[in-house]
Amino acid sequence: MKTIITFMLLLFCMTSIAQDKIYVQTATVANTSGHITYIDHPDLNGNPDAPIVYVNNFNPNGGGGVFNNNVSGLWYNGSQWTIYNEDLSDMVVGASFNIYIASDPNDVFIHVATPANTSGHITNMDNALVNGLDPGPFLAFCHYYNPNAVYNTGNYGQYYFGDFRRLFDEGFTAVPDGAGFKVLVEGGTGSTQIEHISAASNIVSNWTIIDAPALNGNPDATFVMSHYWGVNGPSGEVYLNAVLGVWYNGSNWAIYTEDTSIAFPENVAFDIIVAEREILGVDENQANVSISMFPNPADEIVNFKASQSIENVTIYNMLGQEILRLDDNANNVQMDVSSLSSGTYLTKVKTDSGAQTLQLIKE
Repeated sequence: MKTIITFMLLLFCMTSIAQDKIYVQTATVANTSGHITYIDHPDLNGNPDAPIVYVNNFNPNGGGGVFNNNVSGLWYNGSQWTIYNEDLSDMVVGASFNIYIASDPNDVFIHVATPANTSGHITNMDNALVNGLDPGPFLAFCHYYNPNAVYNTGNYGQYYFGDFRRLFDEGFTAVPDGAGFKVLVEGGTGSTQIEHISAASNIVSNWTIIDAPALNGNPDATFVMSHYWGVNGPSGEVYLNAVLGVWYNGSNWAIYTEDTSIAFPENVAFDIIVAEREILGVDENQANVSISMFPNPADEIVNFKASQSIENVTIYNMLGQEILRLDDNANNVQMDVSSLSSGTYLTKVKTDSGAQTLQLIKE
């Protein structure tokens, strides 16, 4: 009997680990610098190949929320994943995001726009997971900076044509050459797929209300979504050039435009992928670290002072490449940055109780 129980517990644990999940990231003063918020998650830290996508979440726990009318993207800085504003405007403190972490890395692929696969505002995704399938699997996607360090300020949707799934700029702006995207194809174990179409009966001002058992009455529900243009024929071929997010209205979840002046149009179809929300302990989510860095901007010497012993300081360029590193074991550390070119850098300070990433400006 003990052997059977042990086997069942092992099977349960393996099943739990294999579940897709969604982690809610909220931009705080501690994890935000300029246009970037830094994600601290054990499955993502030190993992440049993490299979993730995300969407804006206005109020993760119900109640009040924060608008974030900025096109944003994912960027891996060499040690951590981040969400950044494409136009380099300051990240909105309090802004939250649903980060979908796929249990199977093969459920997320990277698409890069090239002259061969892009024409004007459309880029063709030639991938076996979606080729020849209409309406096919559900998709969610987001901008991805790393492949070519290309900024992309457009709002995008997806559609099917000529045996291929394609991404398109909702405002008809040309897709930047080299622009990258992370694309989630359905969800793996533990996810639920929902199709939603906006209609006069479910539209209120700048949002459309979702009526789905997997979401109704649950302010802690989490999901990602994308606009699927033309999924139901001509009636669904509606453009929506807006930054979108999800929010809970007290009984139902809804999809909304971050620009509240935009009236939500009818016949907009969405792919919705629901997964269980993951709550991290405080000790996993954010290190209890107090670090100061001065002067900033700096010319030759930068000082670091921490409440804990500093183990090392690493400086990365904006492509996530390590430029300088200093190993030490003291609460006060000096670093010579005179060899750096003028510009903006990311500085990761690791202590014996955690790490913090700061933005350094070199004069």
